[in-house]
Amino acid sequence: MELKLYTPHSNQRLIHESTARNRTVVAGRRFGKSALALNEAIALALQVPKQIAWIILPLYRQAKEVYWIDPDITRYFMPYVNAGVCKADKSELSLYFKKTESWVRLKGSDNYDSLRGSGLDFIAWDETDDIKPEAFDVIEPALADSPYHRQLYIGTPKGLGKLHDNALKGDHKKIISDFGKKYTLNSDWETWHYTSCDNMAWPEGSIERTSFVRYIDEKRQEAEEKGKLSWFNQEYMASFERGAGRFFPTWSYATHTIPTRPDSIYSVPIFESMDWGISNPFAWYMHAVVPVTYKGVEFNRIYTFAELYGTGQTPSQWAERIVRHRERYSIPSEMISKIYVDPSMKNIQTDGSQSIVKQFNQSFERLNKREHLFEGGSRNRISRWSSMMDWMRIAPDGKPYWIITQDCPNLIRTIPLQEPDDNNIDDLNTKLEDHGVDSVSYFLPFPKWINAEASAVGRGGEEAPTGGLKEEKDEWDEES
Repeated sequence: MELKLYTPHSNQRLIHESTARNRTVVAGRRFGKSALALNEAIALALQVPKQIAWIILPLYRQAKEVYWIDPDITRYFMPYVNAGVCKADKSELSLYFKKTESWVRLKGSDNYDSLRGSGLDFIAWDETDDIKPEAFDVIEPALADSPYHRQLYIGTPKGLGKLHDNALKGDHKKIISDFGKKYTLNSDWETWHYTSCDNMAWPEGSIERTSFVRYIDEKRQEAEEKGKLSWFNQEYMASFERGAGRFFPTWSYATHTIPTRPDSIYSVPIFESMDWGISNPFAWYMHAVVPVTYKGVEFNRIYTFAELYGTGQTPSQWAERIVRHRERYSIPSEMISKIYVDPSMKNIQTDGSQSIVKQFNQSFERLNKREHLFEGGSRNRISRWSSMMDWMRIAPDGKPYWIITQDCPNLIRTIPLQEPDDNNIDDLNTKLEDHGVDSVSYFLPFPKWINAEASAVGRGGEEAPTGGLKEEKDEWDEES
C-alpha cells in the first residue's frame, strides 16, 4: 500500500534537522507548528524502540480538536493507522506503533496532575505560553529517567512569558529582542523565529500561496482599521511585544487585583456567576457591588472575591463546595441576591433530564433549605466583552471600577491570555481557556456604574444596591 507521508517545507526541515536537546520555535499562525510537533513525535516512534512521546496543549479539549479531529493534521497519522503500522486509541488520544512498541500521546495542561509519569523521551509543548505553569513543574521529574530526552517548545508570542524566556536561551543568532531581560545562552538550546508568511508549503507564484498571502494581508488591514495592529504583529508576525495583542489590553495584575476582600462587601448584597462544565472547567465566582463616593462623585465598584474552578464534578458536588465556600467567607446564603449563568444551563438536557440550574437548586434546597434565583446572561458575546472592558476602566478615585482579589487565581491567570478570534477580531478565540472570563461576563453587564463626568447611569441593570455611599480611598491605600 502506498502511503502519502509528511514532507516538511524548507523552514520546518531546518528545525527537524537540529541536534539541540531543547528547541524553541516562535512562529506566526499557520506556519505549520502543530504539523511539525506531530511528525517529530511520529518519526521518533517509528524508528526508535520503546519510546514515549507526548504533545501537550493548554487544554485537553484543544488536543482533541487540533490533533484528532482537524483533517489537516489527522492526514499525517491516518495513513499509518490504515496500513496497520500503528493503532489509534480515540479514548486516550494515543498512537501505538506495534513494531517499535513506542507511543505518541496527546495531553492537556488543564489537568496537570494527570501528567505525572516517568520515562518520557520527547515532549512537544504546543502554544507554550498558554500552558499552565504547574504543568512544567510536574513534567520535569518525568524527564530524568530518559538521558536522551528532547523537548520542543512551539508557539505564537503571548507577551514576555515562558516562550520568550526559552527563546532567549537558544538565541545564538540574536533574532529575538530581550527587552532588557538578563539571560544566559545555552549550547543545548536552539531558537527559530518565523512569521506566518514563512510557511513555505506552497511554491512562490502558486494559487495556494497567493491566496494564503492575500489572507494575511487582509488580516493586517482589518487589524489596522480596528486599532489592533499589535495583535496582528503578535499573531502573524510572531512579534514579542509587552502585553501586545491581548483582547483586554487595559487589564493588568498590578492595577486590577488586591490581596484580599475589603470589609465593605459585607454590607451589600452578594451576586454569583457560573460557567458550567464537566470535562471543561466549571467556573464559579462571588461578586459584591459596593457604592463609593469620592470627592462628591458617586459610583459603584465591583469586587470579585471568591472562586471555584475545576473539572469532573456534578452540580450536586459543586453545590456542596459552593455552600462551604460561602461559609469560609462568612457569606450566609440569604445574602446571595442572584446567580448569573450561561443561558444554556436553564435548558432541559438533550436526554430529557433536568436542567443544570434545576439540579443546582435541588442541591441548594437540600443543603441550606432554600433555592436561588438564577438569571441567564446575555447570549451576545461581543456585548459581554464590551461590558467587561467598561468595568476595567479607572474610576475617579484612581482605582478600577472592577477589582479582583487574589482568591481568584484562575480568573487572574486567564484574563490576560484571551485573544481575538481569527474570523472575528471583536470576539474571543473560544479555543482558549475562557471559562473564568465567560462566568464573570454573565454578571458584569447587569450592575450599574455611574459616569463621573456626566453624573448619569452608564450601564443598565436593576441589581446595584442603593444608598449607604462610602469613602474607600483610605481602605484601598492600606490594602495596596
